[in-house]
Amino acid sequence: MIYINIDNHEPNEDWLDRADILTADLLAAADADARNKIIEDNQGMWGELKQHLCDVLHRKCWYSESVNDFAHCHVDHFRPKGRALAKDGTDQGGYWWLAFNWRNYRYSAPAGNIRKRDYFHVNVNKAMTHADAIENEDIQFLDPCEPGDPEKLKFNNEGVVSPKNEDDTTRDYIQAEYTIKRMNLNMQGLVEGRRDNYRKVARIVRETQALLSLQNISHDMARHQVIKSKMKELHELANKFSPYSAAVKYCLKESGLEWAVNIAIAA
Repeated sequence: MIYINIDNHEPNEDWLDRADILTADLLAAADADARNKIIEDNQGMWGELKQHLCDVLHRKCWYSESVNDFAHCHVDHFRPKGRALAKDGTDQGGYWWLAFNWRNYRYSAPAGNIRKRDYFHVNVNKAMTHADAIENEDIQFLDPCEPGDPEKLKFNNEGVVSPKNEDDTTRDYIQAEYTIKRMNLNMQGLVEGRRDNYRKVARIVRETQALLSLQNISHDMARHQVIKSKMKELHELANKFSPYSAAVKYCLKESGLEWAVNIAIAA
């Protein structure tokens, strides 16, 4: 998971105008049945944005960072429009007023979204109507569109993701653990993909550092070109459009080498 500034990806004006009309209809609806009918009859609205959201990270799932070329990916309502289930399965009340709010959409691979479904545990300050501020909610899901949330995860050379904060009583740990389990972020395919990239990066870092050490003894132009090529490869692997770039950046930072950390920051 990496941070996505969703403000940079607003849909076109026509879609926004139609969404505003539908949201106004929801707010004016007589009851829940009437609201559900409006949502049911206009499910194609978020489907229209699937390609737009897909393009944000060049086909990567916003939660897992996997590329899913042979899967029917989903437009996930981050806050569920129908039910919002707590950890124990009780319905805390869905966010029907956000059904046509594009800022509530996330591009998701099907495996994770099916697991997520209607689960959305809120600790305190649950928004119950459109007049309540969702910003006041204390939620347990990490959000790729929330600055700082992706940084609550760490990776190892086996490709496993876990909470960065190891104190299981902290909010950061609880959020990360809940998200990993609810989204199944350690399913086999994801672990293998992250492991391969992590180990590849670790190998390139070791090779590059060895070459840099030799350069400090005796500068060689041919060696300089090899170093430049390896650093360019690391930049590409850490690029936000590359699969599992969060694990790649974590590996670069874990090396403790200034040049490798700088590549992670620049990417």
